[in-house]
Amino acid sequence: MLPSTSASATLAIEGMTCDHCRQSVEHSLLETPGVQSATVNLQSNSAQVEYDPAVADISDLEEAINSAGYSLLPSELQLLIPASASAPTKEALIGTREHTLAIQGMTCASCVQSVENAVMKVPGVVFCEVNLASESASLQFEPYVESITDVIQAVHGAGYKASIQSAETIIPLESLEYGSLKQRLQISALLSIPLLVLAMSHGRLDFMHSVWVQMALATIVVVYGGAPFYRGAWIALKHLRADMNTLIAIGTGSAFLYSLTATLASNPVTPVQVYFETSAAIITLVLLGRLLEARSRQRTTNSIRKLFALQAVTAHIRRNGQEQDVPLQKVVVGDIVLVHPGEKIPVDGKVIEGTGAVDESSLTGESLPVDKKPGSNLVSGSLNKDGFFVFRAESVGKDTVLSRMIAYVQRAQGSKAPAAQLADRISAVFVPIILLVAVLTFAVWFIVSPFDERFQMAITSAVAVLVIACPCALGLATPAALTVGIGRAAECNILIRDGAALEATGKIDTVVFDKTGTITSGKFHLSDIKTFGDLSKEQLLSATAAIESRSEHPLAQPLAATNSGSGLVVKEYRTLPGSGVSAKIHGDSWLIGKPDLLKVQGIDITAANAMLESSFQQGKTIILSAKNNLLAGGFALTDTLHPDAINAVKALQARNLRTIMISGDNEASAKAAASQVGITDVLASVQPTEKADAIQRLQKGGSKVAMVGDGINDAPALTQSDLGIAIGAGTDIAIECAGIILVNSTPRDVDRAIELSRRTSRTIQQNYFWAFAYNLLGVPIAAGVLFPWTGLLLSPVLASAAMALSSLSVISNSLRLKRALKTTL
Repeated sequence: MLPSTSASATLAIEGMTCDHCRQSVEHSLLETPGVQSATVNLQSNSAQVEYDPAVADISDLEEAINSAGYSLLPSELQLLIPASASAPTKEALIGTREHTLAIQGMTCASCVQSVENAVMKVPGVVFCEVNLASESASLQFEPYVESITDVIQAVHGAGYKASIQSAETIIPLESLEYGSLKQRLQISALLSIPLLVLAMSHGRLDFMHSVWVQMALATIVVVYGGAPFYRGAWIALKHLRADMNTLIAIGTGSAFLYSLTATLASNPVTPVQVYFETSAAIITLVLLGRLLEARSRQRTTNSIRKLFALQAVTAHIRRNGQEQDVPLQKVVVGDIVLVHPGEKIPVDGKVIEGTGAVDESSLTGESLPVDKKPGSNLVSGSLNKDGFFVFRAESVGKDTVLSRMIAYVQRAQGSKAPAAQLADRISAVFVPIILLVAVLTFAVWFIVSPFDERFQMAITSAVAVLVIACPCALGLATPAALTVGIGRAAECNILIRDGAALEATGKIDTVVFDKTGTITSGKFHLSDIKTFGDLSKEQLLSATAAIESRSEHPLAQPLAATNSGSGLVVKEYRTLPGSGVSAKIHGDSWLIGKPDLLKVQGIDITAANAMLESSFQQGKTIILSAKNNLLAGGFALTDTLHPDAINAVKALQARNLRTIMISGDNEASAKAAASQVGITDVLASVQPTEKADAIQRLQKGGSKVAMVGDGINDAPALTQSDLGIAIGAGTDIAIECAGIILVNSTPRDVDRAIELSRRTSRTIQQNYFWAFAYNLLGVPIAAGVLFPWTGLLLSPVLASAAMALSSLSVISNSLRLKRALKTTL
């Protein structure tokens, strides 16, 4: 029997949204003849399949996936997936484009699910996260999708309004939803007050047609004030789902319709019991709650509005010798852009002409203006204080620093922390359960109550259950805290990627710092000069500086900076990669570089041994110079300690966090730098490719590790760690691998980021407590479980007030987080 062959494929799958989807696809693949193993990854929307090519092929795998109710991405996109990839990131897997939509009309967790479900059914959409607190949806599309019109139509079909988010669609308080709610509330309250007075007068204000007056007042409140609830309930019913609007509509509608029927069937002789005031008061109070929620949600999106406000609307450009003003979206890379004093920098670029000071405080947090000159970089969103600049556009549109910041914060605020998965699972079954509880409550009270009161007690208790159980607070618990916390972090120039990164921060017990660029600035300065021949220090430094001024190596810069125009003519300059340089001055041959370079060239460096040993112990770097094959002198260079490094380490250690420094330097050099900032644990002589392995060893030892780095060589370690923290001035690849980005490039912000994240996590936990507490306590009380002992039967009016209070408590608790953070930072 011939051994079976084996092939592997990594397939990108559309449509999976939960673990049940993952299990369905995996089960279907494993039942396919020829498939030996199948592992489906929900996070990357991919399947890793091992199969026998003599029995099955890709079309069989696709058929199995289709039979489970899902589909493969187009074949050209499958080529983006390396066959060996086990869990590629969603961005690497699909190469998606992103959009953020502003959504109107959502009120609870069920609304969020409805929008997400509707959007995910649109062909080409591979990812959607809806944020109730910021009323937005973060989307990712396959590259071939040209328009999001179908997505907007899908949102409208689900009963909500959508538009592409911009500065204009971050809704001001007095417009759109807020304005509509305010008007409905004012009219409803104006009519509900006399209605309550009549109903609660207990006959003292009764007159012949008082019940008809109550009916007239309540009808206006129900039809006009309650229209959003009934419209939402109808849309939910058409889509065979139930949400908060369903509970409100059934509760108030049943009370109103019973009262209406009883009134129309009444006669002057027989008194009638009506509940017009119940339906009107509930609608009015729920409108009040929604109005306050809308106002609070606007406050949670202040950080996004502030970032949008930094964008310029137009740009002055010079094309074909003509100056013209064009919309910001029309600027392209390579355009010549002109900026006058007092104007915002519209796009990123490099100065060609002009000098002046630019205020970059809104982006970097630095209070002092930065001087700019030809060759300097300009960043979009900064403000030209004085001077006139002409610069070449290098990054435009979504590629500018400001646009990437906005996208980053939007994506983070729209993300879900892992804790939110509990709310998602509960909200999926919560409303149907409450409807069942309400029916059972009605039935029990109708059976056990006195005959002449049974309908009154049954309908009162059932309506109270429906109203108090509305899951607004549950849906707001995570997004409200995330929006405020991540927004506040953005205001402090700390960018948190998503809810998962925020939640991971609370579990960190070990922080690993890369040495160069984090603990140290990576900028060397000259600390010692020693001569070994007949040259003076001035002569040695003059010749060495003249030669090193030709080099761009970081170790050459502190030497080149001492060149004050000696007038020495450098000839035959040559770079020796990784070792040093050689050149000639006035016919003399010079060799400058590492000690090993001189030894390889046969130059005796014995005289420098004492200097080398001393500098090695102090963590200094030595550069030697030789003239005509004789040792001429040595230079000791020291990497500058970051001014915030000491305080950063102390703050983390005060939290009882273990601090470690990792470096490719030798042990003595690494320990010397670490000791200056108070770090005792050092991982030295670690090559870039070994950093991730070092992090993994710490994790296997039980540590939850945060890695702080800034370079390309830090990217694997940032990815391997439980939480990657990138210094903002670092490389793009390091930033992409991180969960938190420190825009100000200071290690002091590591502790601040941890403090912000932990406070936000605590706020989420507190919000869930309030959300669950109201429902767990309120629903049984509304159902009447306390009545046999206390005689307490919760009024639907009080139930509606309690329901509104639950949402307000969650929003207020989240906004308290925003105020508390100001004292920290």
